[in-house]
Order: sequence, then C-alpha cells, then structure tokens
Amino acid sequence: MNYIWKEKTQPDKRKIEHLSNLLNIPTIVATLLVQRGIETYDQAEAFFVPKLSQLHDPFLMKDMKVAVDRIESALNND
Repeated sequence: MNYIWKEKTQPDKRKIEHLSNLLNIPTIVATLLVQRGIETYDQAEAFFVPKLSQLHDPFLMKDMKVAVDRIESALNND
C-alpha cells in the first residue's frame, strides 16, 4: 500500500503562542494541537482528558472481540 504524506501548513503564530501560554506547553506541542483544530483550553482538556462518553467504542476495532476473548482465556488459565 502506498501512502502519500501531506505536510500540514503552518498555523497562525498568534494561535500557537496563545495556546502555548494558556497551557504552559512548548510551542511545538501547541503547533501540533492547533494543526488538529485544538485552539482553546476546553478543546485541549477534552483531547488530553476525555470523558468516557467522548471515547469511541473499542469494539469498533477489527477483531477486538477475538483479542478480549484471548486475554480472558489467558487470565482464566493463569
């Protein structure tokens, strides 16, 4: 499978500085967050400390049931 890498454009420096100062994080981390659309404290909090209701159902992942069954089997059989 061939992948095409797409470089993200540099976001607005004011947004980066604002988020960096707001969260007391390095500008490189703030840049990555802003590139992903995270620009406020609330958005950052939801990203770093999501509520259970915000998480995806792990069973949507391929073969998750198989993996869970295997782990349960290993635990039950020591």
